[in-house]
Amino acid sequence: MSTTLDVNLSNNWSVVAVSDEVPPGQIIQAFLHGQELALWRNSEGMIQAWANRCPHRGTRFTMGRIVDDQLACGYHGWRFAAGGQCTYIPAHPKLAPPKTVCAKTYRTVECYGMVWACLGLPETEVPTVPALANSARHALFCRSFVTQQSADTVVAQLQHASEHRYQVIGPNALIGADDGKAMPILLVQPMADNKSILHLWVSCENAAGDDVGIRAHHSALFKRQRRQLEAHA
Repeated sequence: MSTTLDVNLSNNWSVVAVSDEVPPGQIIQAFLHGQELALWRNSEGMIQAWANRCPHRGTRFTMGRIVDDQLACGYHGWRFAAGGQCTYIPAHPKLAPPKTVCAKTYRTVECYGMVWACLGLPETEVPTVPALANSARHALFCRSFVTQQSADTVVAQLQHASEHRYQVIGPNALIGADDGKAMPILLVQPMADNKSILHLWVSCENAAGDDVGIRAHHSALFKRQRRQLEAHA
């Protein structure tokens, strides 16, 4: 994974997970621009995105558990409340943890059925995706595709080299041609310098078949497109 991060990239909102893949009570691993993340929800369902390392000994938070609405490290059991502040040290239960002992946290928001995170200070809003925001249209999440290419490479190829060219509508957000029945939407997650995830949605009004069939059909179509992209790498 890359250990450096361009300032402009850190100030962009990027997709890091599908909302349904971060259920209450679980800690989920994700990656953004080379940063390993721990995703979880507090008791109110608000999404949290933290650097996936306990500040005590560096153990991954994803090896821990959620206890009393706090994230407990799996090594020494130190607990951290939503917002990152350490609240409890089992070896010293009567000691108030120093205010300086905090998990590294990042800004998060949920939109269009996805979890978005920003590693820096957001300079813009989450990209507007009308086809997902318009409740009059029927939007379906199909599946996610991992590719061994950078997000920039993927976006460029989808615009120029793909059989079905896409149009950029925001940072790492693209839409394909609307054939009157369905419109593919891709949200690109920049995992690292040479790896990304493509989250495929379809906005459809008159597509034939049930949701399962529509998902399977468009997933198969994009699977073929991904092979074409990788062939041009």
